[in-house]
Amino acid sequence: MREKNVGILGLLSVLILITALLIFGFLNSEFSFTNDYISKLGANGEPNALLFNLFGFIAVGILLFVFGLTYGKLLNDKLLSILLSLFGLGFAFTAIPIDMELSRTPVSKAHIVAICLGLAFWLFGLSRLGYNKQLKRKVRIRANLTAVILVLSMIGFVFGLWSMPITHRLVFGIVFSWTALTSIGLIFKNRLNE
Repeated sequence: MREKNVGILGLLSVLILITALLIFGFLNSEFSFTNDYISKLGANGEPNALLFNLFGFIAVGILLFVFGLTYGKLLNDKLLSILLSLFGLGFAFTAIPIDMELSRTPVSKAHIVAICLGLAFWLFGLSRLGYNKQLKRKVRIRANLTAVILVLSMIGFVFGLWSMPITHRLVFGIVFSWTALTSIGLIFKNRLNE
């Protein structure tokens, strides 16, 4: 697959997620963009939960799976392909609807485990990118900087600087900003090299 097409897949995943968040967030009068978890949009009993899970988690997760697989192949790194595609798979499985009232049910735990494992694979993928001396310096710096910012956002929560829903938004923003920047770089690579 050509670099431009891989970039389009990644950017499409970001755009679909943002669109799903906005549409289903505004359609749900009980949803707060600042105080609720994004998972609430696909939670048991929420209006349009099935549609949000289909578009916001499954479709985006499948696109991330293919993006991760092909991005790793572009860089001739099988392990990176596996790690980033597993992130996409974990994201897709986040469509398992959480119960916002009973977070200790097996289904709710499966939802949380899916996103946590997905994020772990994504961070391992960034680590792989960050230390690979064969890659361009810009790619390595972006990966390392993104990982550091992600960890800092979590530390901010631990020290009480912001709430867990805000941390949740920061993590999503960081992950999808990296995806968008990487995708845009792939789409316009030939133009940038001229």
